[in-house]
Amino acid sequence: MTTSMKKGDVGTVIDLNVGSDISSATVRKIIYQKPSGTVEEWAATLYGTTHIRYTTVADDIDEVGMWRFQAYIETPSGKWYGDIATHPVGEKFVLSA
Repeated sequence: MTTSMKKGDVGTVIDLNVGSDISSATVRKIIYQKPSGTVEEWAATLYGTTHIRYTTVADDIDEVGMWRFQAYIETPSGKWYGDIATHPVGEKFVLSA
């Protein structure tokens, strides 16, 4: 995962290593919990054979505080959740026009 995240960031790569080969996965998601407690998910892509990734777009990172991320994988033989990773999101300066 990136070393620094700020509210409103676009293009930030969320990368989770699930620790085993998931190239046969039919479902790949990153479940996230915002600091407010809201839980949602992003569809993730396979990166290599053991990582899933999501790249943020506008309005994804919309709260300051500690975010939690968890991989969710489905293969023909089962469904799994990864370990929960935490990452802080900070404020940024907003320039006025």
